[in-house]
Parts: sequence; C-alpha cells; structure tokens
Amino acid sequence: MWSRSKEVFALAAGVAGHELKRSISSRLTWSAERLAQTEMATRIAQATLMAESLGRLKGAFMKAGQLLSIDASDLLPPEAQKILASLQGEAEPIDFASLRAVLVEDLGEERLAELGSLDEKAAACASIGQVHRATVHGLPVAVKIQYPGIRESIDSDLELVHKLARSWLAVSRRPIDLQGTFEELKNILHLEADYARERQFLEKFGELLAEDGRFIVPQSFPRLSSGRVLTMTWEDGTPLGAWIARGPARAEKQRVAEALLDLYCKEFFEWGLVQTDPNFGNFLIRDGAREIVLLDFGATVVYEDAFRRQYVELLRAMSSGNDATVLDVGIENGLLDAREDAEARKLFIAMMRVSLEPFEARRQPFAFADADYATRSREVVMNFTEKLRFSPPPRKLLFLHRKLGGLFQLLKRLDVAMDLSPYWERMVERRVSPAAH
Repeated sequence: MWSRSKEVFALAAGVAGHELKRSISSRLTWSAERLAQTEMATRIAQATLMAESLGRLKGAFMKAGQLLSIDASDLLPPEAQKILASLQGEAEPIDFASLRAVLVEDLGEERLAELGSLDEKAAACASIGQVHRATVHGLPVAVKIQYPGIRESIDSDLELVHKLARSWLAVSRRPIDLQGTFEELKNILHLEADYARERQFLEKFGELLAEDGRFIVPQSFPRLSSGRVLTMTWEDGTPLGAWIARGPARAEKQRVAEALLDLYCKEFFEWGLVQTDPNFGNFLIRDGAREIVLLDFGATVVYEDAFRRQYVELLRAMSSGNDATVLDVGIENGLLDAREDAEARKLFIAMMRVSLEPFEARRQPFAFADADYATRSREVVMNFTEKLRFSPPPRKLLFLHRKLGGLFQLLKRLDVAMDLSPYWERMVERRVSPAAH
C-alpha cells in the first residue's frame, strides 16, 4: 500500500509540475495562440504521464482511463483520446506474494489450504484483480484475487483523473460538467471491488439461466470467497475474440449473435439486471457455439422498474417521428442539456434517428457490418458531440449504453445480418416485467 501511495504521489506531483510550468510560461507569453499551444502541450504531457502510470497503478486509475476512452472520448481533444486508447490493452500481472497476503487475510491459513495446486502464475489479469488456477477436492477452480489497497484508493484515484479531464475540457473551452459522470464511475467501481456482491450476482444469473442450455455460468464456492476473493469453477472455452479470429461458420456466428442479443433483452427488459462490461474476454465459446460461458459479474447494475419503464418511453418517443417529443424526452432523461443551442438540438434529433435505423422495417435483416451505416452513424455522433457545450455523458444511461455499444461492436465483428423486428417488439411493445432482483 505504501509503494502504491508513493507512485500516486509521484504521479500527482508530475501532473502538478507540468501545470506549474504552463502557469509560468503563460505569464511570460502575450500571444493568445502561443498560450493555447502551451496549454495543449501541458495537457498532452500530463496525459502521457498518466497513461504511463495508470497501467502500473491499476485500480481506479486504469479503469477510469479505460472508461473515459470509450464513454467520453468524443468530448476530449484528439491528443487525449489517443493516449487513453493505449490503456485498452491487457493489464500486466503483479507479484503473487502481494496477492497471497490478501488470501491469508481474507480466508485464513486453514481455508487457504483447501485450495490445492494454487498456480502462482496469473491466468488472467485486469485493472482490479487477477485470476489464478487451483483445485478444490480435485475440481479445477478459478480464484479471482483483488489487488491490495484497490478499494481504499478508488475515490482519490478518480479525483486525480477527474481533475485532468476538467483541464482537457478547459483547453477545449467547453464548460461540460463531468461531476455526475465521475460519481457514476465511482459508484460502479466500488461495486466492482465488492467480490461478495459479485458472487451473489454470479449465483443469481446461474439461477435465471439454469434452464437455458445456451449459457454456462460458473458455480461459486462461498467458503473460499470473501469481499476480495472469489473462487468459482474453472470453465474451459475459447475467448470470443479468438473464436471470431478463427473464422467460424456463419451458422455458428448467427447462433452466438442471437443468443447474446436475446440475453440482453432478458437482462434489461425482464430481469432489471445487466452485466454492463462489454469486454469480449467475458465470453467463452465452446461445443460448436452451442454453449457460451459467461464470466465477470462485477459490473452488474440493478435497474429499477420505474427507470426501465421510463427508458421504454424514451424508445417509443424516438420512434414516434415527432421531433419536439424526442427533444423533450431527451432533455428529461439527461441526454441533452436544455441550454444547448438550436444546431445541437437538430443534430441530437439526427443522432436519435440514425440510432433507430437498425430496427426499421426497410433495413431487415440488418447487416451489422454495413460500412455505410457505420460511417454515417459515426459522423452524426461526432458532429453532435462537437457542438455540445453543456451536455455530459448521460449519467443514468452511461453503463447501459456502454453495454449496448459493446454488443453492437460484437455483432459487427461477427458480421451477421439479423431481423431485429422481434427484438424491437420485445423492447418497446411489451410491458416491462417486474425486476428479478
């Protein structure tokens, strides 16, 4: 914990040092153009320093950087986007000795001894913890261990990233308030750092999908789990990204696409429980794509019935064709700040229309790899975000739309064409089912 604190302090000092240099330089520079160049150079230096440090520090630093590169990238300068994109690679593992201390503290030596053949080499690692293989009574298991000090550092880590994001926006002369965005990040990261909560959702999804042979959910071992340790059955399979790279048959890709889209409809519209992390590594494929293993339920978000009904009303408004209704509902749901000008509002309407195109009858079956649609939708989103002066990413929809965006990219990678009419009916025409949580 002390070594991490030193790195955090060094990073903060480095960021502050660049700020001091900029401040001194600005006092000596009279040209507005030169001042703007100095400010941008400062932000790039700060961002580069943070990107180099985030991977080592892991935790909220790395996670927030990854999320910002996905969810708020269009609001940030291109230089910042490029640096944050470098955080999308796999995290480096940490020394097992630090993790063994977590195991001893949380499980005790007696229960820890029940983990046989505990492999000190990480099988997988991420921003909050890493996975090691072991056995329990001869049964292969995965032991997910949280990095020490992560939970305690979330708030301070996010504050430093928030400070840098504010400075980036200041350079762009955009008074967008990201306070709500970072509060939502903080909430979700605290939830992800609670492995006891993740185990509960692991078991809940196992119950909900018990009769659906398409999905496999690992079984947990409560006795060998805690708030920072999660032990579950080891499930074999090919990571989704690697499976796609193999070039599977079109029928197999179609089977996976339909299963995952069906799963999302169940999660949000039927259960009110959504695993919001779209990482391809959270899905393993096996048995000729007839089984999909679901991993990592730490980012599961509970959506109450009232919110889900409100979201359905938003979808209905978007499909109504009435621009005034779409604007009113968009502002009410936090998608657009009421202070935005007429051009931003016009582009908001255009963005809503493009987002519904995949569900239009004339587009069925919709080809997710349609290059023309991808180009047009990207241009509309970029034009819209460039005109924004007050609207942050919508807090309540932040992680839900992150899941949807990830699902769309997944279906695009699968290169499938699907008739989305039945899914639209499930989302909009039927009543929202009472939550399963």
